[in-house]
Amino acid sequence: MPALSSRALARASLLSLALCALRGADASDAASSVSSRFRRAFSSSAAKDTAGDGPRCPPVPTASPFDLAAYVESHPWYVQEQQPNAYQPASALFCVRAAYAWEDAAKTRVAVLNTANEGGVDGPPANARKTRLRAVVPDAADPSKLAVGPRFVPSALYGPYWVVAVSPGYVPPGTDEDSGTDAAAGYEWAVVSGGQPTVPGKKKNTCRTSLRGVNGSGLWIFTREPTPSREVVEEARAAARDLGIDLSEMRAVTHEGCEYPDA
Repeated sequence: MPALSSRALARASLLSLALCALRGADASDAASSVSSRFRRAFSSSAAKDTAGDGPRCPPVPTASPFDLAAYVESHPWYVQEQQPNAYQPASALFCVRAAYAWEDAAKTRVAVLNTANEGGVDGPPANARKTRLRAVVPDAADPSKLAVGPRFVPSALYGPYWVVAVSPGYVPPGTDEDSGTDAAAGYEWAVVSGGQPTVPGKKKNTCRTSLRGVNGSGLWIFTREPTPSREVVEEARAAARDLGIDLSEMRAVTHEGCEYPDA
């Protein structure tokens, strides 16, 4: 979910806190103003990077069966490849990691800590304040379709975060094919899309998400290990291609020599 992890969001978080510090009715007005601003920002379309009158992109299915608990609890995730986007440019694709934890006992909300360095593995942190986002599952029957956004923004404005493919070796407990796999092992890799791809790719019958805007952008290949074998990454890429996802805009993330903050 490295969605929405830029310094701009950290500044927006601080702005919202400052506004909400106003007293009485002013505090309510400030919160309403912040919500209104984010409603415009989060719902804006990437008009310059859409299909227009071109071919329509077929619906992309998400991972099923999918064990959200294993995805959240087992380990941090390291981004091996991703599309640059409005909130994470190519200059910040160093040491990119996402760590998750449940926010509530009912396991309905997930705290998301995205970290990265800018300019190089020894560069300044992109999220120095460790600002956390929140992920929710709008439909409990479809746990691989999450939504992510700042915690002070209504969840109705969150952006789509779809786990479209996961490594096949892990079988969620309770499924018909349950092999007794240790849940702590979790998944080895995952492919995550910022919602339904809508932009025709460079190859025929492929599509990708936008390179602009907030919602509707973002495409990531996650792995369990910071420096996995190339075979692991290629397996994830093959799964994405099988779904008709265009990978031509993906960029490699550097992890060699990285030091990661405490999760």
